[in-house]
Amino acid sequence: MPLTAIQAEVLEAISANRSPESHIAGGIALNYAPGSPRFSEDIDIFHDVEEAVIKASDLDVMCLEKAGFTVERQLWGPLFRRITASKLGESVKVEWAQDSAWRFFPIQQDPVLHWKLHPFDALTNKALAMAARAEARDLVDLVNHASATIPLHTIVWAACAKDAGFTPLSLLEWMRRNARIDAPVLKEMGVLVAPTELKNRWLELAALTEARISEAAHAGIEPGVVFIRPDSTISWYTESGAVAHHAKLGGAFPKIEGVRD
Repeated sequence: MPLTAIQAEVLEAISANRSPESHIAGGIALNYAPGSPRFSEDIDIFHDVEEAVIKASDLDVMCLEKAGFTVERQLWGPLFRRITASKLGESVKVEWAQDSAWRFFPIQQDPVLHWKLHPFDALTNKALAMAARAEARDLVDLVNHASATIPLHTIVWAACAKDAGFTPLSLLEWMRRNARIDAPVLKEMGVLVAPTELKNRWLELAALTEARISEAAHAGIEPGVVFIRPDSTISWYTESGAVAHHAKLGGAFPKIEGVRD
């Protein structure tokens, strides 16, 4: 589903303030395009350092008020800030937060969101979130965005780099424990898939993921990495020519020997 009208207007009003140091993340970074599986109720803006949270939120509020929005500050600390921006009877939450700069890929430029978290990093964050909480939105995002391009087993395998307390199998186990579906919540998010179909898709996906990561663990493959083709698309260790790519501060595209830019 596309952005709501007020989300699009808010994003445009604060677009000049987005950068790799103040970028769009969370559910909206995955679900802003037409055809996306659900609405996102808020706009999440992530930063690597505390000072950037303060600077970006102050600038964004100034821009929103200049654009005619009424801004209600709800939480206003140095590391996390939340407002409700309202206009003509519509409103949306905007949140600014400090997040880890430990990423697999650099922040991406985007014609709609301007600067956003790379989808692979957004999905590894979703996997870790699903292991920590029972929120239907995490399951919806992983089921719908884990695909042939970014398979779930690659997400789970790599996500352990962001929380060394997990192995890929233990992470998947905690995700399974929290894979609960609430039909009214799905309806509120605009999800059109029947709860039973969504659950079956998750069960099939989780079973396939367990098989893939069990094989990798048995083969002694290093966890917490993503395997990359020469064109920087996501691969798996079994594919010829794939190389292991590690997370690092700020993220980076891999340099593969013998491949010219």
